[in-house]
Amino acid sequence: MSAVLPAEALLHETTSLCRVCRNGVPARVVERDGQVFMHKTCAVHGAQSVRLSASAEWYVRTRDIAPVEAPPPRLSRAVEHGCPFDCGACPSHAQKIRMPIVTLTSACNLDCPICYVRNKNEGAFHMDRAAFERILAHLKADHGDALDLINLTGGEPTQHPDFLWFLERARAAGIRRVSFCTNGLRLARDEAFVERIAALGGRVALSFDSFESEADFALQGAHLLDVKHRALALLEKHAVHTTLIPVMTLGVNDHEIGRIIDLGLRAPNIRHLEVHTITYTGQGGTTFDPARAGRIDLFTVLQRIESQTQGLLTVDDWVPSPCAHPLCYQIAYLLMDPEGGPPVPFTRFMPRETLYACLSDRLYLEPSPRLDAALTAAIDHLWSAPPEEIEPALAERVMRILRGLLAELFPEGRRLTPEDALAVSERATKAIYVHSHMDEETFDTERVRQCCDADVYADGSSIPVCAHSVLYRDKEAEFMVTPNAWGDRSGGAKP
Repeated sequence: MSAVLPAEALLHETTSLCRVCRNGVPARVVERDGQVFMHKTCAVHGAQSVRLSASAEWYVRTRDIAPVEAPPPRLSRAVEHGCPFDCGACPSHAQKIRMPIVTLTSACNLDCPICYVRNKNEGAFHMDRAAFERILAHLKADHGDALDLINLTGGEPTQHPDFLWFLERARAAGIRRVSFCTNGLRLARDEAFVERIAALGGRVALSFDSFESEADFALQGAHLLDVKHRALALLEKHAVHTTLIPVMTLGVNDHEIGRIIDLGLRAPNIRHLEVHTITYTGQGGTTFDPARAGRIDLFTVLQRIESQTQGLLTVDDWVPSPCAHPLCYQIAYLLMDPEGGPPVPFTRFMPRETLYACLSDRLYLEPSPRLDAALTAAIDHLWSAPPEEIEPALAERVMRILRGLLAELFPEGRRLTPEDALAVSERATKAIYVHSHMDEETFDTERVRQCCDADVYADGSSIPVCAHSVLYRDKEAEFMVTPNAWGDRSGGAKP
């Protein structure tokens, strides 16, 4: 007697990749037993399946939120092979770059088991100054004053002998948020270096995965707890704007997300947390142990946050980024109480739709007429909100904080510079982003076409970050001693 297969309902179809040959393959995304799975079959390597979400209801509701499309101002590649094999950007791409990523070096002083990119220490690549100037020139030409954010990465970018020059040059170009990703080793050992970063107005995105020695070693490949805490202490001492970046892995560190968030909310210089879901690709990720058992989805991360913050943040306090595919980013903003009371999620005093609209111009929330109107409307609403909607004591506390914030942002008789207004807003709020990168198994061209994070090159081209890490980086001599060659690139999605 044959087994009865569980019933599945088709949610949508897309193009994915074979996890072995990485050619494009048709994929069906289905609901089964309240969860979401992707099924695909490669003619050579057979049937493949992966779970995308623990909640089909949340997945469908989230995916139905249409991003605000803002196509790239300039195209570099024609469609030849189909998405994702023509990145440049090509005419299929629907989003301009909101987070330009510049890889300064292939050198790294760690070999993390979860690393999702390829690095090369032998004959390491170091970007030259002229190439960086060309990158800044084409970014400014394409985005003008809207270019308010750039991220420097590697490898480990602080390994570049000219690192501080790149930081200084980007700031001199008028970019307010110049951040760099780092493992923190140099920060912990060189206080003068931290002081210089502070003087230049640089921002640090520090990998911080665990408070526990065993998990720390499993994820970083070294015992770095003391190093991380030393780096954090120096960054706080010198008031360097910092983002914590933990990579969540099921069964390894997912029980620690509440504690990491608490650290981020307590430290005055930590502006954001960006929680990444682990991806099994790149230098370490393809072989990471416990590999498949450790995959975690966006909804599960939000559940972990709700349970481990005792309801400070619930699943309903998050909104997707309007600047990206809704299944890539989930965002929560919290209003900080200068008198020491607990933070208040924005969604407790304004509609989720309003917060979503306020995020439509930038990847991060910034002072704007739209935000001013939203905060003023929130005060008006709190005055009249019935007690069953919001507790009167909480309403009074939020009104006090918002009035103080608006008075700082719009002082009588003068107008703050954009930099000063940003500093005020960042003291008053903190953000938590949950960012779900893709790997060969979870790859979805629908999401790639809406990507606003891109690796940028001196020739003016750009590659969405997930496509870059999965398909492009290992073809480049800068990052591989022996670069891989493209196959036939079959099965790419056509526009």
